[in-house]
Formats: sequence, C-alpha cells, structure tokens
Amino acid sequence: MLLRLFILLLLAPVVHAQEWKKILDLAPEGSQMALVVAPLSTTGALEIDYRGDTLLPPASTLKLFTATAAELTLGPDYRFPTRLWQRGQQQGGRWQGDLLFEFTGAPDLSVAQLGELLTQLRQQGVREIEGNILLDTSRFSGYDRAHGWPWNNLGVCYSAPVAALTLEGNCIQASLNSRGSGKPARFFVPAHQPIEVTSSVMVLPEEQIEQQLCELEARLGPGNRYHLSGCISDQRDVLPLKFAINDPVAHGKARIRQELSRQGIVLRGDIVPGALGSGWQLLAQVQSAPLAELLQQTLQRSDNLIADLLLKTLPIHSGEAGSFASGVRAMKTIIQQHTGVDLHLAALSDGSGLSRDNLIQARQLANLLRWLAAHSELHSYQSLPVSGASGTLKYRASTRQPPLQGAIKAKTGTVNGSRNLAGYIDTASGERYVFVLLLSSISLPEKFHGPSPITAFERELLEWIYHNG
Repeated sequence: MLLRLFILLLLAPVVHAQEWKKILDLAPEGSQMALVVAPLSTTGALEIDYRGDTLLPPASTLKLFTATAAELTLGPDYRFPTRLWQRGQQQGGRWQGDLLFEFTGAPDLSVAQLGELLTQLRQQGVREIEGNILLDTSRFSGYDRAHGWPWNNLGVCYSAPVAALTLEGNCIQASLNSRGSGKPARFFVPAHQPIEVTSSVMVLPEEQIEQQLCELEARLGPGNRYHLSGCISDQRDVLPLKFAINDPVAHGKARIRQELSRQGIVLRGDIVPGALGSGWQLLAQVQSAPLAELLQQTLQRSDNLIADLLLKTLPIHSGEAGSFASGVRAMKTIIQQHTGVDLHLAALSDGSGLSRDNLIQARQLANLLRWLAAHSELHSYQSLPVSGASGTLKYRASTRQPPLQGAIKAKTGTVNGSRNLAGYIDTASGERYVFVLLLSSISLPEKFHGPSPITAFERELLEWIYHNG
C-alpha cells in the first residue's frame, strides 16, 4: 500500500504537466506565451514555469511596477500641487505685475480648480491684470508621448499626452450624430471646448462599410485641430467620441482665458511660458487626490495617463526633470532596491504599458507579485481588480462566472496582439497562487462563431489551475 502511494505521488507532477500542456495547445495559432504559476505557501503543490524568462509585451500589467515604485517613493498621502504665484503690486482693482501658474502633472486637475485659484484674485479685488500670466511646465522634460506609442492612436484619450500641464485628463468629449444612411454625419462638440474639428464622415450600412474598407479616421493638425473622415454605421444614432488633447499648453491657455472671462478679470498682457524664480509670492494652491486614491484608479480602471504621470514624477525627488527615460531608470532602481526584482533585462519605454516597445519576463512579474503578497498593506496590492466584482475584471468574460468569480485578484493588460493577466488565484483547495499569463502575437479571424477563442482558452486554463492548485 505504501509503495503504491509513493508511485502515485511520484507520477502526479507528470500527469499535471501533461494536462496543462495540452491546454496550452489550445492557445490561438501562431501566438507566443509565457505562464508562471507558483504557490504562496509551502503546502501548495502546483508549480509551473513555462517560458517564464521569455521577453513579451506586458501591456498594462506593467502598471504593477509603476504603482509599486510610486507608492514606495512618494507615499500613499502624496498629492500633486498646482500653485498660483504673484509678482508685482496691487493698485486698486489692478494687478501691476505678473502671475505664474506652476503645473506639476496633477492627473486630476480640473477647470473648477483653475477657477478656484483665480478666485483668490477676485477676493483681493483684482479686476485687471496689466502684466502677463506665465505657465511653468518645467517639472517634466522631453516628449509628452513615449517611444512606441502608435501614431494612429494619438487622437484617442487613452493615448493622451503626459504633460506637466494636464487638465481634465487632457481629454475632450464629443459625438458624431447620424442623419440617415448615405448622408454626412453631424459632428457635435460643446461650444466651451477649445478645439477645432472639421468632418467629412459619411453614414453607411455595415455591409457597404465592410466592402469599401471605410474606417473612421482622425487626423491631427497643428494645435488642437482635428479632421474626421471615413464612415460610421447607420445602426446607431449617436457615436460618442473622446479626443486626446494634442497641445496641452494651448488647451491650458484657452481654459485660463475662459475662467478669467467668467470671473470678470481682464488680462492686458499675454499667456506665455515661464519659470518660477526669485521674487514670487504664493497666492493660492490646489492639490490632487492622495496617491492612494490615484493608485486605485490606475489599477482598477487601468488608467494610462495617471500611470505615466506617476512614472515621470519618480525622478523629481532625486533632482532630475521628469521624463519617460528618467522615470524608467528611477523605477528600475526603486524596484530593485526595495523588492529585489531585477529589471535590467526588461525593455521599458513608459509606465502604462501602452508602448509596443515594452518587453518583460513573466518571471519578473511573478517575483513582484510574491513581494506584494508579503506586503499586503500596500495600496498597490489592495487596489487590484477582483474577478466578477471590480475594475477591469468585473466583466471579463473568462473570469466573471463561477468557479472563478471572486477567486482572482489580478491586473489585466491588453494592447494590439497581446492579452495578459497577472495576479493571484484562490484555488478549490484553499491555496493562493501567484500566476502570470502573457499571451502575445495574437491574430484572429475577423469573424468567428461563438465565444472568443482567447476567452475560451483563458477560462479553461484558469479553471484547470483553480481545480488542480
């Protein structure tokens, strides 16, 4: 009896390996994959490392590193300040001198907060500014968008520019309205939004759009000018649109002028670039939400803009201007020093995972997840979406139904050709496992019947881990 039990225990890992490898064969044809599964306790029996050292695009799973580095460096109570400075003197209702807005990359800065800053002038009785308004955006340097961001996505809000002057998420909402098949669509944007859009979009039946390969296209002009062309379907009356601001400074200038007009303050000078130096006095400031709240938005909603603003902020505390390059270097150093995870092999261009140039190992993600599980007090751990319950996992088709519903706490990651998942799974045995699934080089038929092959593969693999872990 003891001999038979020994043989069964000896063969069990082999049987498991045969089973999960058969499931991997169900992945989309031609795709690349890495899979790491490891127990968090000493009693967990299942362990898989399938191509764990292969470098693949992390997509938004990279936000796990960005969030952790930001929390370790800035602390959960950190807030981005936006300040209004003054230099000169007041005579009656006139301010004889200049004002300066200091922007630091606050992700949630709103027009209402701009108005709150300018209200301080009204409370001082200022109705006229004889000097200039200066905009200090020197907190960041370099490009507002990272290497490897697709040019054809720059007009949409998930590719909004990562700028020190970020206002209303650098995003503007508009819409295309159908006037009937075969007619031009009508473009609508609220009058107060400071963008210029021309449109030659046609409304056509679906089959005609497919036959003509007629897609909706947005071309970016100078400043915040856009031209829409192509086609939209006659199956819906209204198509909501979200435009990424192309020129954050021009957008900021326009919004400041609007607020000055709304509050009845006349600007005699101009709005120009500037830098904070000596002789300035602080007039007012507003602050962002605390980092703990920003991290929740970053991980739950997979917010690219917040993630990249955090990345660019990391080097500030060491005296460097924030850029994508200096932010990546700072993140790698912080992660190595605090968690022991070595990212020297990872090729990284941003902190959001949007860049197609990003490459990382599943094993590196798994090592960070192990460290986070041992530091579960961190918001970077607590803020992860839960399957069928919250964030980007609330409606994920592969995980929202039993037995996986509520059993997975993980970060999703999707860019063109990649679909990833990295986090924790509570199995039927009561054990908790770290798992990382990176699936890349995906190409599917334009049309297929039934559920997505990726969804079916992901569900079968995760359910197998759930039942066998």
